[in-house]
Amino acid sequence: MAGTFLSSGLSHSKSSSRRQQAGFTLLELLIVVFIISLISAGFIKLSVGFGSATQLLENETKRLHRLLNLTAQEAILQGSGIGLLIEADAYHFVAYGQEDWVTFDDDMLKRHQLPEDWHLELKQYDEVVPPVVADLKKDETKEVKQPTPSIIFYATGEVTPFQLQIYAADYPDPSLIEVKENGKIEMHFQEPDQ
Repeated sequence: MAGTFLSSGLSHSKSSSRRQQAGFTLLELLIVVFIISLISAGFIKLSVGFGSATQLLENETKRLHRLLNLTAQEAILQGSGIGLLIEADAYHFVAYGQEDWVTFDDDMLKRHQLPEDWHLELKQYDEVVPPVVADLKKDETKEVKQPTPSIIFYATGEVTPFQLQIYAADYPDPSLIEVKENGKIEMHFQEPDQ
């Protein structure tokens, strides 16, 4: 009988502990949600605070890299050259009109302004090329003449070789886009030392 009593006592205590452990209390769930929200808030703050300049510079560099590849293909498809004007803090593409270079009317290739306190540095054949001052006024009756670009994507697939550095505010090293004569476009991005 003692064996029967003991075994029934064990089975009774197992079933009562199962009833008690069947779910979480509201207090336990609230504590878990609170801890997760603290971790999430801390993580978001860290990634926004630390990685924002890095991520912005990387995104701008990738954007320009993709546009340069697109422009090279577009010049081949159109059968005419497309130029790139580099300003101190912006860039835009120009097409050769009937007699002069004119603003490109494609939305993707329109003028792109960099964030505040950023700047571009263009080098050709290891010499710094001064930024252009582009005429941005709109005239609906005629195309606005633009300066002759120092970078031209030709219909043959060739391009004027250049190196373009993008300097971001609050970031120690610039990113680099390098374009070779054969049309190869390379992007270099250096992560900051930690």
